[in-house]
Amino acid sequence: MLTNEQIKQLLTENEALQAQLQEVTEILSIREEELELLKQNTSDFAELQSKYNSQLNDLGSMQNHIGTKQQHLEGAANREKELQAELADAYELKEQYDLLLQEYAASQSQLNDVQRRLQEMTDRNTLLEQIARNAAVLQSELDIATIEKETLQLKIDQLEAAVIKDSF
Repeated sequence: MLTNEQIKQLLTENEALQAQLQEVTEILSIREEELELLKQNTSDFAELQSKYNSQLNDLGSMQNHIGTKQQHLEGAANREKELQAELADAYELKEQYDLLLQEYAASQSQLNDVQRRLQEMTDRNTLLEQIARNAAVLQSELDIATIEKETLQLKIDQLEAAVIKDSF
């Protein structure tokens, strides 16, 4: 038969386990929110990667176009009037090329940032997986403690019934 002190201790342990369960549940909820953020960040990364590839293709196309224009300029030295028009075009292309170079540098910087963020997300995801495993272990321990508590409560009830029966 359990003493009042043992019963109080069991109740205290039960309350502590319930508090731990609530804390683990809150942590799991936070981790699930972080996982959703990671999924969204992965989607954002894919979009940025696609944009980067598109801009890179545009840059290659522009470089080819500029190369073609430069060949035209070298071969058209005797056509001064046409040369001036082509020089104006080449100047516009140069500005576009410079803008594309700036965009390329910005895209490269964004890609580096996204890669850094992806690594951080991967690290966080690893941590979340570890926390989830720990939460599963705690849940298992809590389930075992609950079963033990129910078993002890049943024994207490049986003992109390026997004491009441014996007292009559």
